[in-house]
Amino acid sequence: MVKVFENIPVNGLRFIFGLLFIFSMTGQEEKEKIISALEGFTRIAELKTDVGTVLVTEYGARILGVFVKNKWNPLWVAENPRDVINGRDWRLGGNRLWLSPERNYYYRRPGDFEEWLCQPSLDPGNWRIISSREDSITLEEETEVEDFANHTRIRLSLSRTFFIYSSIAKRGVEHVGLRIREALIAKGEIRSGINLWSITQIRPGRGGTVLIPTRRGAKPIHYFGRIPKDRLRVSETHVSFRIDGAAVHKLGIAPEDTSQPGCSTIMYYTENEEDESFLLSMRTMMAPQSQDECLDVAKADPSGPKGCIQSYNSGPELGFGEMELHFKPAVRIKDSWISYADYELDVFAGKRNKVIRILRRSIPKPFLFKSFKKQSSGRE
Repeated sequence: MVKVFENIPVNGLRFIFGLLFIFSMTGQEEKEKIISALEGFTRIAELKTDVGTVLVTEYGARILGVFVKNKWNPLWVAENPRDVINGRDWRLGGNRLWLSPERNYYYRRPGDFEEWLCQPSLDPGNWRIISSREDSITLEEETEVEDFANHTRIRLSLSRTFFIYSSIAKRGVEHVGLRIREALIAKGEIRSGINLWSITQIRPGRGGTVLIPTRRGAKPIHYFGRIPKDRLRVSETHVSFRIDGAAVHKLGIAPEDTSQPGCSTIMYYTENEEDESFLLSMRTMMAPQSQDECLDVAKADPSGPKGCIQSYNSGPELGFGEMELHFKPAVRIKDSWISYADYELDVFAGKRNKVIRILRRSIPKPFLFKSFKKQSSGRE
């Protein structure tokens, strides 16, 4: 079932959203707070299965919440979403679609990587819900952005379609999944390439760890500067990156270091104070396979290797993490540049030992960061 809450005039009272992050709040209470905070400010769609629900906002074309049964939302959401929307700001939270390379579209002084900004024409943009069914929703927008590196303007047609599905992955673990389809048509002088870039903002919790399956000998890319050893662990089969929203760092993995050519997978494990564990996974078979197909250069070393899988940890001002997938560059067809990408976003929730078993299907011996510098190999 898809439930859409149309824009309804509301009084000027501000909705206090600070309690959203209290771990003891149930998923249903969290969901109601998000809906109450955004009613009258943006249309909200609710996709449902018998296992859980997904909230989608027209503003920014966001997946803003994934609620498995009555458990809390593992996606990060802004504390005051009304202020975000009133200011036409990008920092609403959830899963979003951006464009890459970042240096071209997000830095006014790209040569020096200075004066970062998110162009409002891109995010939040002017997305519209154009169709919805019982298990899916499609959003589209027409917009224009500036390429600061080449001093050109690019016209864009973007679309996002979300399909919800669910299953009981194993006794004691519940699952809500989304198949996501992104599409881009760009026109104008595109001199440095352009590619779709999907980002999921995640909520720090106990043991928050991003895990990326890799080949043996993988060399992490330090996008903003050296990542401290207590935040990064390179194992034979994967790379682990601490997510706690306490210090700014960004990790990249080159396509040559992924565990399977053309396949990008990034996972996130965390626990809440109610002893519930969560595993998020983003996976695509439409990933770059070489450096030539990667466009997003590292700020710390623009001439060095580039990553098709990335993860970001914010500072304490906002306190979130990110899982990021870059897709192959758009292909020129006549006077247009066209790109299309599919990927899956899965959320598993349950008791720790049950969720760890799901994780081990992809990574047999996962290294997980723990609070207070206590580490775990994921062994029960």
